[in-house]
Amino acid sequence: MENDRKIALPSLAPMRLLEISGVCAALGLAFLVINFLHFQHVPVRVILYACVWDAVLANVLVWPLYALWRRRRGSLVSSEILLAGLAANFLILLYSVMGPTVIDRSLSLYIVQKVDQRGGAVSEAAMPDIFIEEYLPEFRLVDVRLTEQYTSGTLVNEEGCLRLTPKGKSVSSFVDWYRRHLLPQKRVLSGEVTDQLTDPFKDTQPRVDFSCAPPT
Repeated sequence: MENDRKIALPSLAPMRLLEISGVCAALGLAFLVINFLHFQHVPVRVILYACVWDAVLANVLVWPLYALWRRRRGSLVSSEILLAGLAANFLILLYSVMGPTVIDRSLSLYIVQKVDQRGGAVSEAAMPDIFIEEYLPEFRLVDVRLTEQYTSGTLVNEEGCLRLTPKGKSVSSFVDWYRRHLLPQKRVLSGEVTDQLTDPFKDTQPRVDFSCAPPT
């Protein structure tokens, strides 16, 4: 009977799937090559920004070449090409965040490496001093993070005085709101359940003289 007819779902032919995979692979490979050469030979201020520009350059190189190839042998329609490009660039962004950016910034990975460096065992009580005396100078953490903020436009250095820009104020307000409302309210820290990290500056007093000359 007519009601018993099976509804045929649209499917991609193997060659079209292969072409989509080829587009994604070409973009990914181009990005990895460009990113490697960039990190080896060109000054980098902010790793994530550098990765984004490398992704842009990979797209600029790959898409014209694919357009030439598509004229002769391509079988994808415009929507499939768009989805392939979006998927490839999403994977590139995911790698950029989860790969070089996380490895560069992760304190958790530093702890693992530091314990390994010390023969596989470190006193828990020694970790705060290790962070201050070793982590900061070893990774030039202050210089790295200040460079990121200068590049991002959230801070400016006026004769040795760091001043917040309007963009920086907006970022700070957003982060404060996000911490208060969207971070875990019951965080387990060393066996203690606390909401302290939703408002880490609450009831804290400055321990360092932070004053600088007033703006002229």
